[in-house]
Amino acid sequence: MMKIKNLILKNNIFLAPMAGVTDIAYRTIAKEMGCGLVVGEMISDKGLLYDNKKTLEMINIDSTERPMALQLFGSDEKSLLEASRLVIEKVHPEMIDLNMGCPMKKIVQNGSGSALLKNPDKIYTIVKTLTDNLDIPISCKIRIGWDHNSINCDKVSQIIEKAGASLITVHGRCRSDFYEGVANLDYIKLVKESVSIPVVGNGDIIDLESCDRMFNFTGCDAVAVGRGALGNPWIFKELVSFYEEKKIIDKPTKEEILQMILEHTLRLIKIKNERSALIQMRTHGAWYLKQLIGTKPYRIRITQISTLNELKKLINEIMLDNKVYVR
Repeated sequence: MMKIKNLILKNNIFLAPMAGVTDIAYRTIAKEMGCGLVVGEMISDKGLLYDNKKTLEMINIDSTERPMALQLFGSDEKSLLEASRLVIEKVHPEMIDLNMGCPMKKIVQNGSGSALLKNPDKIYTIVKTLTDNLDIPISCKIRIGWDHNSINCDKVSQIIEKAGASLITVHGRCRSDFYEGVANLDYIKLVKESVSIPVVGNGDIIDLESCDRMFNFTGCDAVAVGRGALGNPWIFKELVSFYEEKKIIDKPTKEEILQMILEHTLRLIKIKNERSALIQMRTHGAWYLKQLIGTKPYRIRITQISTLNELKKLINEIMLDNKVYVR
C-alpha cells in the first residue's frame, strides 16, 4: 500500500506516461497486470482549452484503471489551472501530474516540459497555483537538469515540495541526453534525500534486477516503468509478484504474447476506428514480437498490416512457426 495525500494505491509499481502508448487500451492492460498507478500520455493544456477533439479524447478514463493520473503540459499557471479544472469536472482523475521533463523540441520551444527546469521560479508559481486551488494531489515529473552543466534536480524538487505538490517523479537523465546513455541514479538518490514527499524513480527499469537496483540504491518510494513496458505489460506482474509475494513468475508464453497482441488491438478498436487502431498496433506489435526469438521477418510484416483479419492471419502463422519461441 502507498499513500499520496488522500489517495491510497495498492502498490508502488507505476506505469510512466508515454506519448502514443499510455492510452486507455494499454493502461487497462497494465492495471490488470497489477500496476499500482497508471499515468496517461501527456496532454496539452492549450489543446484542452481550445476544444481540440483529439486532445479531448485523450482524457477519457475507464473505471477499471482507477486510481489513475492524467498528465498535463504547459508553461502558464492560469491555463494549466483551467485545464486541470476541466479534466477534473469531466472525468475526475485521482491525480494531476505536471510534465516538466519532456525533452522534445516541439514541447520545450514553448517553454514547457524540461524547459521549465531552467526557470525554477516559474515551476513554483505553476505548482503553487494548482495546489492552492485544487483538492486532488498534484505531482510533477522532472529530469535531473537541462544539461550536465546545470543539474538542479535537488533544488527544483525542494521548490516543488514547498509549492505543495504531493509527489515527484525523477527521470535520471538531463534534457540534453534525450533517451541516450544510462539513467543516473545518484541524482534520484539526491532528490530522495532532499525532500520529504514521496519520490518515484524512473529510467532504465526493464526487469526485476534493474528495478531492485533503483529501489535499493536510491531509496525511492516507488518506481515508474516506461520503455521497459513497451510490448511487455507482464513486467508489472513480474515486479508486483516479487515485491508483494517474493515470487518469481515465469515469462509469458508464445501463446500469451500473441494473444495479447490481439487483445491490445481489440481494445484499441473500441476507442478508435479499425484502421487507426491497426496503424498504432504496427508499432506495438513489433514491440511485442521482440519478446520472441525468430520474429524479425514477422516484425517487418506487422508494420504493414491494415486490417484486423490481416493481423489475425499473421498471428496464426507465427503461432504455427516452430522456429519462433520465447527468449
